[in-house]
Amino acid sequence: MLRIISLLAIFVALSSFDIFDRDGSAERIYLEHRHKTGNHIEYYPPADMPEVYIDTDEMEIILVADGFANYYVVDIVSQVTMLSVIYTQIGGYGDSIDISSLPDGYYHIIVTSSNNNVFDGYFTIETE
Repeated sequence: MLRIISLLAIFVALSSFDIFDRDGSAERIYLEHRHKTGNHIEYYPPADMPEVYIDTDEMEIILVADGFANYYVVDIVSQVTMLSVIYTQIGGYGDSIDISSLPDGYYHIIVTSSNNNVFDGYFTIETE
């Protein structure tokens, strides 16, 4: 029992540092997998589910993928105007998207893989 508590204490201490972040300035955008048809339960995310980060220092969205999809279509929608502000396609191993033209606000990101899996999440841009 003491070993479990020690390991938990170490994990909590390490998680307070930025070692789990991609590079310290990037913050992860958590995506959810959206099913196109039916109501069924999946216990594991699809293999082509990318990881998405926002780096407000560099003003870019970073999509990291493993090549399980040939490409990803990325649509960023402003939650104020409900209009698409960025719509682009990137390669199956990921890339970065310049968001320096976006004003402060709340955004919805929709990532569709070439395998027709849809993932979405939300992020906020706040400049100082």
